[in-house]
Amino acid sequence: MGNASGKRDTDNLYTSEELRMLESAYKNASGGALEKLTQDRLVETWSQTIERSLAESTAQFLFTPTKPGQSCINIPLRKFGEPFYIMERGTIDQKLQMLLSSLQRSGNDTFNIKQLEQYIYSVMKSYVHLETTSKGSCIKDWQDLGFNTTERSTCTFAKGLMRNLGKELEHSMPNEALERWLHVTPQFLQIWREVFSQLYSRHGGSKRNIIKEIEIPILPELCDAPQNSHYRPIIELPHVVYINAQLPRELRHKWRFLFSSKINGESFSTMLGKVMDKGPTLFFIEDEDQYIFGGYASESWSLKPQFGGDDSSLLYTLSPAMRCFTATGYNDHYQYLNLNQQTMPNGLGMGGQFDFWGLWVDCMFGDGQSVESCTTYRDYVQLSKRKQFKIRNMEVWAVGDLPVKDEDEEGAGDGQKRSILDSNLEDRAMLEIAGKKMHSDGLREPGMDD
Repeated sequence: MGNASGKRDTDNLYTSEELRMLESAYKNASGGALEKLTQDRLVETWSQTIERSLAESTAQFLFTPTKPGQSCINIPLRKFGEPFYIMERGTIDQKLQMLLSSLQRSGNDTFNIKQLEQYIYSVMKSYVHLETTSKGSCIKDWQDLGFNTTERSTCTFAKGLMRNLGKELEHSMPNEALERWLHVTPQFLQIWREVFSQLYSRHGGSKRNIIKEIEIPILPELCDAPQNSHYRPIIELPHVVYINAQLPRELRHKWRFLFSSKINGESFSTMLGKVMDKGPTLFFIEDEDQYIFGGYASESWSLKPQFGGDDSSLLYTLSPAMRCFTATGYNDHYQYLNLNQQTMPNGLGMGGQFDFWGLWVDCMFGDGQSVESCTTYRDYVQLSKRKQFKIRNMEVWAVGDLPVKDEDEEGAGDGQKRSILDSNLEDRAMLEIAGKKMHSDGLREPGMDD
């Protein structure tokens, strides 16, 4: 009777496909018994797929009695499916209650900061494990290239997401703060939902929900990977996931490798040849103090004396802490690139102003700057340990698809045709750095400058 009643309760909550999946997952977890799914049995089954701590905290939510004095030894199908339902169709309040019930709390009105950090950590670790064991996941391409998931970067990721709780975190905080955090941290909600969707579908013998395939990806596709055995990435997978969520939605599906100082050489001209006209880009810099930081430039790079970009541009730190700084709108000093100037800076800059940069890479390469204050970006803090830093390693990635120019854009955007002399951007940059004019610019085919 109990199980039949529980099945009727679920009929109106799920599609027929979802219901078959839940019934199969329930039988898998209970060993085939109709009403014998115990807490220990559930934890042991789910720990094969997700982090044990996440399995334990979710079982705590499922097996905690709803009324004082009640005991909860077994749970029916209806209760078993609650996490799946809440992740797929639940309100923020339902998600809040599930999260609060999953944390070990000292009081009814507060939650423990360390418990939340551990929970986020277990969700992220579970996501990486699920993707690693999933057929067709792009995570294998990243891992094959050397992108790891260490305890340190995962902990830093959890702390990075928790910054949305506020600047001053106390040991215990009110539940209202956690509700606000869920509203302003869609990245956690997306990963959280993905973990439970895969958890139930794995144990229910079902393929991944079709809805997932058309959503904005958590982890981008890796394209144009460096074919060099000496390549070692600066960042790790949690860094990729964290930064990807900060990008405009239409760019999150793909990262394209452009440049690494370790394999392409410590050359400003080489870097420019790789990054110019490639669309929006991400910079990752490791300095001599092993701080990792960078910026997102929203427009293709080109040499000019003015600032470019727009208010989707970002600066960020990844190690020792993960922070992301968005535009204030106070000024439009988002990206700057210039060479061979006597009265203007020569190099690449993002944020701040001349000689006082949020992020600066000098044209001589190896030297950089990040000042204490930058009005271009909100809540900005100095990216590097020292204001004037030395570059130990640097990478540049383009995001989204490669921009395609039509015939009217092949020249300078004014209907001109492009000469073959324009194609080697690296050589042009080298000559600019050397202070030499490209005299061959005047030797174009007839009609190219008409």
